[in-house]
Amino acid sequence: MTEHDLRWLQRFTSALGLCTLIAGVISFSGWALDIPRLTDWLNDGISIQPNTTVLIALAGAAVLLLQYEYFKSTILLGGFVAFIGALNLLQYMVDADFGFNHQLLFGREWGRAATMAPGRFGPPASISFVIIGISLALLGARKNNLCRLVPGLALFVVLLMMFSLLGYMFGARNFYAIPWLSAISLPSAAMLMTLAVSLIMSAPQHQPMLLLIERSSAGAMARKVLPILILMIPLLIWLRVKGYELGLFDLGTSRALGAAALMCGSVLLMWKALQDLRRQEQREREADKRKDEFIATLAHELRNPLAPIGNAASMLKFAQSKPEVLGQATNIIERQLSHLVRLVDELLDVSRISQGKIELSRERIELSSVVQQSLEICKPLAEAASHKITVNLPSQPIYLNADPVRLSQVLSNLLVNACKFTNKNGHISLDVHTNNRSLTITVEDNGIGIPPTMLKTIFEIFSQVDQSLERSRSGLGIGLTLTKRLVELHGGNIEAFSEGLGKGSEFIVRLPIVIDEAPTLAASKNVEKPTAKKRILIADDNVDSANTLAEFLRLMGNEIFVVHDGEQAVVVANAQRPDAILLDIGMPNLNGFETCQQIRKHPWAENILIIALTGWGQDEDRRKSAQAGFNEHFVKPVDLTKLMELLATPVATKD
Repeated sequence: MTEHDLRWLQRFTSALGLCTLIAGVISFSGWALDIPRLTDWLNDGISIQPNTTVLIALAGAAVLLLQYEYFKSTILLGGFVAFIGALNLLQYMVDADFGFNHQLLFGREWGRAATMAPGRFGPPASISFVIIGISLALLGARKNNLCRLVPGLALFVVLLMMFSLLGYMFGARNFYAIPWLSAISLPSAAMLMTLAVSLIMSAPQHQPMLLLIERSSAGAMARKVLPILILMIPLLIWLRVKGYELGLFDLGTSRALGAAALMCGSVLLMWKALQDLRRQEQREREADKRKDEFIATLAHELRNPLAPIGNAASMLKFAQSKPEVLGQATNIIERQLSHLVRLVDELLDVSRISQGKIELSRERIELSSVVQQSLEICKPLAEAASHKITVNLPSQPIYLNADPVRLSQVLSNLLVNACKFTNKNGHISLDVHTNNRSLTITVEDNGIGIPPTMLKTIFEIFSQVDQSLERSRSGLGIGLTLTKRLVELHGGNIEAFSEGLGKGSEFIVRLPIVIDEAPTLAASKNVEKPTAKKRILIADDNVDSANTLAEFLRLMGNEIFVVHDGEQAVVVANAQRPDAILLDIGMPNLNGFETCQQIRKHPWAENILIIALTGWGQDEDRRKSAQAGFNEHFVKPVDLTKLMELLATPVATKD
């Protein structure tokens, strides 16, 4: 279940709540304006009662408020709906009249068929309002163990209303017209059914919605089969009954035709569902195959930078007296480490994409600065292959409301791909054109091209153009998937074109633009340099990671303490009372969250700097860090420049 699925579900549920709210108001206006047909759709004398319209409108409003997280209001409205429903039901149970049913009748004499008393709605509606009101209150309380009861309660209302609606459909008056048992109007049954469905959809983390929105073969089959079955069976029976009533065939023939139609329809539906299931399984097998290829590619891509890092480490070990060799080895390690970090970041971004958790940090930016950043990223690759990159930008500045980091990622992905998939001495161009409020960015190369069969799948995850064993130019197969998603988050689209293998490729990005004056540039901040050495505690169960970081910080003039588990960190922190603490999250005995919480309990540690240094970098991990008391959350490998800047910044004192 992705964020996109949840947003779609929220919109649809909001629409159902709005529909019932509007329907309730319109039906109430029928009583206020003396228009019976607004309350009696079939003109059979059974009208929706005015107090019923009010409760339906209030329940619809509560569903809307729930979607927009007005939980207290949802609980209050739900409680009121349940109370009035229970009060009305009690009148039937004790054979009394509490005098609140006729207050909104406006003196009308019509619409009383099937009612025990003027204005009193029947037992089915009473029971339904009690259940709907309780369900709304449970959802507003946001307790998972209580919310899990809601779908079952709402399904009971669905079944209750289904009997009434089928009664209207087939003329079975006992299903909807017995005053002391089944009395309910068609508008009431339809609106209560809608409310019950909206409540089921408001609990997507529980069945049956959990299965219906699940991205699986079972979920796909449920979405196709259940709606058709629910509609097909009553429709076939209704057609059979109407044919018999019109004299088109006798009773025996109608039964035979009904059985044959039902059997054929069920077989066709099942056959269609099985075909869809087979296609889904084929897609899953293909996805598994691509995943296997991805794992092999990932191993290859990781070994590529690890090999020179290992070689550089050996150079450092045996060439300590040669400064030029030391410098060369250091550059190799930095360059390859940057490549490793990029691979890991792409993997994390794909994880966020699959969960719909990528969010943009939009600001007003000028396009040329983003293009320049992207060119800097691909420059080493282009120079190594002797590629010529030409850039054509409009003479006038172009301003966008965009995330500069993510937009740079889009362009650099396209440029890096062009460099990788173009033979040496190739030509790559980046052209930008504007048309009113739209922007077109074209990245074109004269490289290996894209097979026509892959143009439709090139943006799918794990898709690879270079399938050769040497994989000399392949990446992880996730860059274009990420690029497409980032472009769409910016409100644009991307297309790929190629005339075939060996004929180059072209990627076209279209984005909306903002045309106005240049944004005011914020004054640049001067980074505060360390003015005095600090006492720093490092806690990390990875000995090499802790020791190398400690040695670096010592070289910067700091006093360092190193431990390798959470309990030691608490003891040493309390004894040494450092100025800053760097904590790994996944430590033995006490994890980083627990360690931070233990340290923060001491008065001396309320305002010291505590930083999480960890391999866990998802949004949930950052939220947990903040809750545990960390000032900052850094993902390994740490940007040491940013770390030094943070260590040099005074910590804000807590009130």
